[in-house]
Amino acid sequence: MEMKKWGVLLFIFLCLGVWQAISVYQDALMPKQSLEEKALERAKEKIAFTQIERTYTYYGEKTYIVFIGKNKQGKKYIVWVPEKKGKIVIKRAKSGITESEAIAKLKAERHPKKLISAKLGMEKGVPLWELTYIDQYDRYSFYYLSFTDGTFLKRYSFQQ
Repeated sequence: MEMKKWGVLLFIFLCLGVWQAISVYQDALMPKQSLEEKALERAKEKIAFTQIERTYTYYGEKTYIVFIGKNKQGKKYIVWVPEKKGKIVIKRAKSGITESEAIAKLKAERHPKKLISAKLGMEKGVPLWELTYIDQYDRYSFYYLSFTDGTFLKRYSFQQ
């Protein structure tokens, strides 16, 4: 009988632990979700998306939430929304290089060991691709290309 009580108590503590872990996880995600939701509302003031294909959160000098989506006519647009006040930038997706073109340029020029991520961002009013990768020397590296024409902007690396 004593063993059964311990089993029940252990089960209750396990359930409480799992519940708390889920609660902490949801609280941690809340700011990012509300950041994206607010940015999407601001973007909708400028462009009527019927479908959002991709969302990026870029943390540079300023934080930008970037949406790739289609309008009613089926045309693909990219919208850069600053987290705080600032100009919302809208471009046709075909007016710049694609993610795969940016990755191909990185592979040709830097020969990364491993690609970690590719995302759209904005620095000093310039829409860009930020490519994160592990380089030949096992360094965590960033490579920035202009969204408009794929020209090299900057790169930097640091030890893991």
